[in-house]
Amino acid sequence: MNSTKAMTTGREDGIKLIGKRSVKHVGAWMLQTLCAGLLMLCSIHAQADYVHLPYNKGWTANFDNLSFSASFSASRDVPVGTVLQSVNADGKISYSNTCPVTKTVTVSGTPVPGMADTYQTNVPGIGVHLYVTAGWSGGNYTSVPSTEVLGLSSSGPTNFYTRADLVVTGPIGNGTLTTLPSMTISYSGTCIDDPNYISPHMQALNPGTTIIGRTCSVTTPSVDVTLPTVFPSNLATGSAGATPFSLGVNCTQGVTVKVTLTDASNAANTSTTLSLAPNSSAAGVGLQILSGSTPIAYGPDSAVAGNVNQWTAGTTTGDPMNIPFTVRYIRTTGAITPGTVKGAATFTMSYQ
Repeated sequence: MNSTKAMTTGREDGIKLIGKRSVKHVGAWMLQTLCAGLLMLCSIHAQADYVHLPYNKGWTANFDNLSFSASFSASRDVPVGTVLQSVNADGKISYSNTCPVTKTVTVSGTPVPGMADTYQTNVPGIGVHLYVTAGWSGGNYTSVPSTEVLGLSSSGPTNFYTRADLVVTGPIGNGTLTTLPSMTISYSGTCIDDPNYISPHMQALNPGTTIIGRTCSVTTPSVDVTLPTVFPSNLATGSAGATPFSLGVNCTQGVTVKVTLTDASNAANTSTTLSLAPNSSAAGVGLQILSGSTPIAYGPDSAVAGNVNQWTAGTTTGDPMNIPFTVRYIRTTGAITPGTVKGAATFTMSYQ
């Protein structure tokens, strides 16, 4: 009896000891497994939402700088808004997001007054307009600065372009581009909280492009034309006394020369008849200036491309250029009164 009791107690004690060790071991294994599961879940959450841009360089780097040509020439009066050159680059992008993401693009530079999203450079008449891919990716551009809210999506790597246009903002001067705008692209969203994925990415432009403004010099700044004496009967057909004259310009090759004649006695005149100067004594007659057989209409004194009644004289070859004209008397309304006929016109050259 005593022996049996002792053996039973020993087995019970042994069972209890084994059970205690077993519970402790299993519990520790379960805790370790739980912790590993939590760590794994945290790791998956951190990697689930991201924006890798620029993909080709790692998502914390800036874009490579864009470069315009080393040098090029442009005529002085090219129309404002003309794009002289456009350059772009594909930085590629990879992204995955489970929440709306805001893409913000800012520009560092001085805006050109009156020209949306165009920024000044140090060369007169030259500005820069910047663009980025619209939305998440693709080939469509959006002008910057801009803010877009992008929907849930996942893709990559795929195309992501940046672009810069060299734009005419006024009469073009000469110089080397040293002051240029830059843009910065950034993303934000509640599901993207890793600083590596939302770091701003800058797009800059390389300086050093030389701009050569093509200009001309007028070799006949003023011309006096003496018309012959005519009688009222000479105007029976409507005109008389045709007399040739010309204007001279000297330009580099490839400049399109355009001309505007302005009535010095009546700046608002847009007809083809030049008003008589106040010191004229004749009446019922006016003056008409022709290019070839075409009467020239008058317009405002301006070199701006597209000025009212501006017309094309020709494109230069690099040699001196003469622009031929003819001036004649022209019959106007009312009775003809004999006397002196005087008129004055100014001319404005536009080099495009």
